[in-house]
Amino acid sequence: MRWPARAMDYLTGKWWFYLLLLALGFLPPYASRGYSWPEIPDVIGEGLSHAVIYELVRLAWPAALLHVLALAVIAAVVLWGERAARAFDLWAFATYLAIAVGQSTGISERYGLVVLTGNMVVALLVAFSWAWECAVGRNRFRREHLAKRHLWLVPLAAWAYWSPVEPFQLDPRYLLLGYFGVAYCLTTPVVLTLMALYYPDVNKPVMRLTAFLGLVFGVLNVTRPLTAGPTPVALWEGTILHLPLLITSAYALVLTIRAPRGREG
Repeated sequence: MRWPARAMDYLTGKWWFYLLLLALGFLPPYASRGYSWPEIPDVIGEGLSHAVIYELVRLAWPAALLHVLALAVIAAVVLWGERAARAFDLWAFATYLAIAVGQSTGISERYGLVVLTGNMVVALLVAFSWAWECAVGRNRFRREHLAKRHLWLVPLAAWAYWSPVEPFQLDPRYLLLGYFGVAYCLTTPVVLTLMALYYPDVNKPVMRLTAFLGLVFGVLNVTRPLTAGPTPVALWEGTILHLPLLITSAYALVLTIRAPRGREG
């Protein structure tokens, strides 16, 4: 694993690598019924709103199972630290792989099968970085290294985990039946918060790559309602529900760029 490790360390430390990721993200989507170039925003919107992975939420019980599994893995890390690190890595890899494919693929009456090519490519890179982490095991999560100065991220992670979709209605059902685990934007704040709590005792290239894509998605989602005419629904679904992603991703990215600070109790 020395060559892949050196490649990941090298690439994730270069600014041009992130420009390449941005360029890949702009790859045009595929639609089985075709479309014209001016329709690209509509194709992307249709693909995202009809993502096949969202069927897990509509069926309810798979969403509940995903929530319970995630809570069990997170609790294991908190309780057992390094002994649960590999379980967390495997959960993150499986989750990001499912999101990369399932959230980038949709079935639309207007456009047929829609594949958001750019989203899928960059999300798959994140998923494969987690596969690499499963092999090298850089995440340690030693309990004695818990960074309490990062605990302020926990409320943001909790809000992303909950993310009630009805505007300004704090429906507790979404604590088990929401879109956490099937949407990159709602899953990533939880992943990054746990990594920040044990930073720098984690896989920094994977954290940096996950955070960078989260930051891009966060900026797009938070600012879109503010520039396209804000409505209560748009502000809620775009800005309010995506603030944890924006803040957590930006903070995690800064952590991985600057030199590690000394341990704090």
